[in-house]
Amino acid sequence: MKKVISSIVIFLIVLLTGVAISKSDSIKYNNTMNRLGMSEQAIVLHTKSKKNLVTAVQELSKKKKVSAYQLIFFEKSNSDLGYIYGHNKINKLPITSGRYFSQDDFISQIPFAVQGKSSQLESYKPQGQTYIQMGDRYISVIGNIGFDGADILNGQTLISLSPNQPKSKLHLNQVTTVLDGNALSNKESLSKIKSVLHARSSHKYVPQTDDFTNAETANNGEMYLVGIVLLFVLIVIVDFYILVPLKYDLSRSHLTGDLKNNYQNGLMIRYLIYTLVPFIAGYAAVNWKIAIISHNTFNMFILVSVLITILIGMSQIIFTKKRSE
Repeated sequence: MKKVISSIVIFLIVLLTGVAISKSDSIKYNNTMNRLGMSEQAIVLHTKSKKNLVTAVQELSKKKKVSAYQLIFFEKSNSDLGYIYGHNKINKLPITSGRYFSQDDFISQIPFAVQGKSSQLESYKPQGQTYIQMGDRYISVIGNIGFDGADILNGQTLISLSPNQPKSKLHLNQVTTVLDGNALSNKESLSKIKSVLHARSSHKYVPQTDDFTNAETANNGEMYLVGIVLLFVLIVIVDFYILVPLKYDLSRSHLTGDLKNNYQNGLMIRYLIYTLVPFIAGYAAVNWKIAIISHNTFNMFILVSVLITILIGMSQIIFTKKRSE
């Protein structure tokens, strides 16, 4: 009965590991969504230029041999409203309805918008199509974005920019400019972008505040990873616990030769049944019921745990035989 209970414990440990990895993934994904899909390398470009946003995009579009990048210009007065331009790069965001921006939207003469599901910006839907009003213009909302727990994303409204659009009422000194993409790691491309935007300095993009300078430490799910390590240690303890009665049986046997070998092999098989079967059942249950993004992490946990379990059994049963001889 104790061995059966131990097997159930191993099964539950595998399930808890799946839950921990899933929670860690969820936190990391929420953080990414609150960065509007932008990488941790994204930067805020400091500029005091009074250049019009569309003029800046027009000049950028004429630059040759520039690596892929995405720019979002957040209004300083309201960071929940941003203007987006992508050059061969679009950070996709989860869509609840409609569609997200495509590369064609960044060359269109007409601006389009995507709106977070909890955006405070009022929208209108006169004849089936949703619009938002920006000054004296109405902009078509082509999609809604949202993800549970990602409050910054859910409250955001993004409007596409294009070199073919009429001039905007906003200028570079009225917005916070965030740059992401391969251009960050290409000195020549980054220099061209900074030159157009008259940016003389930059800092890391942290989306907690309107000025994007609050470097609060985000929870990236590390505590769950610590929990996974503790669960691994618990598996090792359970393995040794299962071996206690098996080693006791082994010590009481007075068999020799082939009979002894067969008996010890039988004990090893019993040990593997009590340990590996719950691993297999737990692995199947996690893949069936628990949403995991970091499959490699979970698979590695299972693989290492199984290998350690087998080695522990061999060291206590098979190798014990050789030492005693």
